[in-house]
Amino acid sequence: VSTQSTGSSGINAEYGQLSNLVMREESIISVGDASFIAEKCINTENLDMSLNLFNDINRMLQVIHLMPKLKSVHLKGNVITSKEVSEVEEPHASLERIYLAGIGLSWGEFCKLAEHIPNIREVYISGSTLNIGNTPAHILQQLTVLDVQHSDIANWNSLNDISELPNLNTLILSNNTISRIQISPGKFSKLETLSLDNNNISEWSSVAQLRNLTLLKTLRIRLNPLITGPGLDMRLLVVAMLPAVKKLNGTPISANERLQADIFYLKHFATDYYKDEPDFHILHYRYKDLVKEYGEPDTGMPKIASIKDQSIVVKIAKPDGKEFEKKALEDDSIEKSPSDRSKAVQDSSKESETVLDRFLQ
Repeated sequence: VSTQSTGSSGINAEYGQLSNLVMREESIISVGDASFIAEKCINTENLDMSLNLFNDINRMLQVIHLMPKLKSVHLKGNVITSKEVSEVEEPHASLERIYLAGIGLSWGEFCKLAEHIPNIREVYISGSTLNIGNTPAHILQQLTVLDVQHSDIANWNSLNDISELPNLNTLILSNNTISRIQISPGKFSKLETLSLDNNNISEWSSVAQLRNLTLLKTLRIRLNPLITGPGLDMRLLVVAMLPAVKKLNGTPISANERLQADIFYLKHFATDYYKDEPDFHILHYRYKDLVKEYGEPDTGMPKIASIKDQSIVVKIAKPDGKEFEKKALEDDSIEKSPSDRSKAVQDSSKESETVLDRFLQ
């Protein structure tokens, strides 16, 4: 390996046949004796050549091709100025993971690089202005993880091409400028983990769009200017809107938190629900399902802290003989059995007034 400074050691005979090779910040600019590297690094599986002085993408590719068993390579911090990728003579079949943060490739240039590594599974290419766009259909077919944070991505629709990748499981979009999300059903069909920290998402309709990611289990969405108001708990609202998500912002969602979120959601938007406006069920697409599960919300009832089927209908007999029904929550004094409910209807005027005070004031 050629270096710019005479003090750098490069690769020498004492390295032998290494499986892991770290040569960070060694001022390396080119390969040097290719046959020597091929001999000494024939069993190398993990290579770290970050923060060196490579400026030609093909010199970097040459290093990769000289190590046929290479599985993971760190190349971040090499500032590439010569970006015309050579044609593929023989693809590298073993490479699965590549770190390219800060090397300055565009998405198109990266796609040409990807032609050389058809079995790549994890790509970390943050820190470039990517402008993700046209992605040839035959590349990245094995890709499971894509990290494109800090890449000046503003438009969700620019991700349409990668939404068709058949094995993409994890997508890291943190620290970009995405403001609106629009996901068509069937897109990102294998995506389970999504990071949207520190973007410009302000509308809850964008959060609602994430329901179209049918396998989504882990979500990060911190540091976004989502609109909140008095009494609006952002975490509970996200939990309620996305019932399939199991971990939010790094914290698992418990069954109790899920219950609290559902009840919070029902109560907080009860007034809007009864207005029956056409757009309500577009944003609050889960509301009808929650009503079926817990019953219709009551804007005047006390704070709900019960589970399914713990709400009952109480028939109230007023002193003047008039009767009416009221939804209420069970407690120790009101049982679910039919005989107890009948007894409640036949209570004395004093007992009826007590129930009325408790549930209707």
